[in-house]
Amino acid sequence: MIPESMDDEELKRLRRDAAIRARENDFKRKQQEEEEAKREQLENLKKEYEMLEQTRLQERLRLLQKQAEIRAQKKSELDRLVNKRNAAIVKRNSEWLERTNAKIQEIIEEHHEEERIVEENQEAARQRKKDREEKMRLEKQQLSDAQHFLNQKRLQAQMAKESLRRQKELRRVDALKAEAHEELQSFIQNPFPVPLKQVIAGRMRPVPTVTELLAVHKDQREMLQQLEAQDVPMRALMRNQSLFRYVRDLELEAEANSVKPPEPAGMGGTKKSGAGGTKRNFAFRGR
Repeated sequence: MIPESMDDEELKRLRRDAAIRARENDFKRKQQEEEEAKREQLENLKKEYEMLEQTRLQERLRLLQKQAEIRAQKKSELDRLVNKRNAAIVKRNSEWLERTNAKIQEIIEEHHEEERIVEENQEAARQRKKDREEKMRLEKQQLSDAQHFLNQKRLQAQMAKESLRRQKELRRVDALKAEAHEELQSFIQNPFPVPLKQVIAGRMRPVPTVTELLAVHKDQREMLQQLEAQDVPMRALMRNQSLFRYVRDLELEAEANSVKPPEPAGMGGTKKSGAGGTKRNFAFRGR
């Protein structure tokens, strides 16, 4: 019975509190039921895990036992094969020894026979060698005689060519002398400012060949490398010379061994030509 003195607000509050307590009791009851279910599930999982582990252990034991049986069987089979192989090896060795002894005896007999044949062949080879050496000596003598004849013939041909070459040189020299004489006579009769060929030829200077210049260049390069590698003060001290004196000797030696380049040969021939008297200078480089 609800007292009539309570108003509506108080009734609402009491109803709300009752509903809250009811929901809390339901929540606690459900939570206890869930915890009981979880504990029961955990116990079942533990039992299943223990049974699974027991099963795995038994399977592992059976597998190990089977592997041990297989290894024992393999070992027994391997021992049987080893014994069989050893017996086969002993048999094969005995057969090989018999065959080898027989072959050795055959080889000894063949060796004696070969020695006899070799002795006969050596005697025949010595005779053939003597015959071949005699034949080679005769052929060598014939070749030497033929070579001597060819040398004499070649020497005669060379002498004939040398004689012809000297005759050609003499004729060429005579022709050059005649040409120079004619040029000189023509120059005397009709002077002209261009120098004569014989004057130009007389003023020409010899120039070293490229091979000589390359050889001198190589020597100078080697001397330069040696100079760069050596200890100049120590060398001067070992020669009992001052440093400047030793350097001066090196310079003089380098100048003495060097090849100077050709210089132009000037001609001082100046002639007047025409009314103005123009001078002409001619300079020629030696070849």
